[in-house]
Amino acid sequence: MQRYRIFLVVGASVLFLSALPAEAATKVVTAMPVSASLSPGESVLYDDKKCPAGQIAKFTKMRNKDGMKRSCITK
Repeated sequence: MQRYRIFLVVGASVLFLSALPAEAATKVVTAMPVSASLSPGESVLYDDKKCPAGQIAKFTKMRNKDGMKRSCITK
């Protein structure tokens, strides 16, 4: 019975953590990100004052290029 409880708790924890949005792991930075400061595929949030009210800029380093992709997302 004890094993069943442990399995149930671990399973519920895995399901809960996998349901979190991807942005939960994205950090907010205070300086403009540059390509050299990010790993390929890594994203950060930075308020560059160019997005509409209630949104923040998300910068993602391209996986196969040196460039970065910029998009506005809801805070």
